[in-house]
Amino acid sequence: MTIRIACNLILDCCGILILLLFLLPLFIRKQTGGFNRQKMSWLLYSAIIHLFVLVIHLAESVCLLASNAEQAAGVCRLLAGVMNILSGVFLLLCLFCDDRGVIRIPRGQQIPLRQIICAVLPPTLAFCLLFLLPGYHLAAFSWAVSLSLNHALIMIDSEKKLAETEIHLGLTQAAQMTVQMQPHFIFNTLSAIESLCLTDPQAAAESVENLAGYLRGNMDALTSEGLIPFDTEMRHIRQYIALEQADPSRQFSFDYELNIRDFSLPALTVQPIVENAVKHGALTRRDGSGRVMLTTEQIGRMIRITVTDNGTGNDDLTETQKEKKGIGIESTGKRLETLCNGSLRIFSDEHGTRAVILIPKQGG
Repeated sequence: MTIRIACNLILDCCGILILLLFLLPLFIRKQTGGFNRQKMSWLLYSAIIHLFVLVIHLAESVCLLASNAEQAAGVCRLLAGVMNILSGVFLLLCLFCDDRGVIRIPRGQQIPLRQIICAVLPPTLAFCLLFLLPGYHLAAFSWAVSLSLNHALIMIDSEKKLAETEIHLGLTQAAQMTVQMQPHFIFNTLSAIESLCLTDPQAAAESVENLAGYLRGNMDALTSEGLIPFDTEMRHIRQYIALEQADPSRQFSFDYELNIRDFSLPALTVQPIVENAVKHGALTRRDGSGRVMLTTEQIGRMIRITVTDNGTGNDDLTETQKEKKGIGIESTGKRLETLCNGSLRIFSDEHGTRAVILIPKQGG
């Protein structure tokens, strides 16, 4: 009897140590994983509950060892059983939770076999051993092992997704640059500057400066790994607008209402949207009545950036133009999602196009 209680004390202490090895770093870093954040949260809840279960088992063993208090030990076992069920429910939520935090009934190859095996195998082995060693806390110890194995799998999957995303982000940045650095735009700008050199040298000098800034901003965005101030992005937008309006044949108006400017965002996020609004929206109105409007506002803990135009939408675009526009929008949306958990949505009708960017306010 005393040997069994001592072994249970060791098993409970080892189970607590196993859980603390992955719980403490999560609390110290105050995060639950970049990818699979919701899965990690459910696992965290399950582990915390099971930690209390192990502490209760520990108290049960101490009671039996110190005073042979069978009644108190029985209460501990009953409470531990109820909490074990709750811990199991949270682990099930973790197993069948997708990357977006939505609980789905898996079908076919979507079944998380590795996680299920890691969750089921240790308790199954413990159950078999209990026929030989009844009364030992093998089930509680094996559940701690299952939770630890699932934590390791989630971390491995997160690292793999992070590596894949970094590769994809590099490709989308290259695609963004391919879309942005359009030769005909550069040629048109240089042609406009050439004309200005004869009629307005001062305006020509300003256009050269704007072109240099525009190209520099595009090149900087290719190597940018983090977020930039919105004012930097806004300066890039103004340089682009100035270059477009330097050509007398490309008449349109650009207005903005910046209700909030103190936030950060990925480079080349708003500027490509404004460029699409100009080229495929405002400039489709040949009479010069084309208009682009940029607004920023804070809604709760989110920053909303809206770009609207009064163009004819995609109706006048060729298939090649539609493909290039789609690449640019997809690239911008992917970079928003990856770098700052933001989103991009496009709405089009006969009155024009509206692009809405939502970004969580950093430090808000």
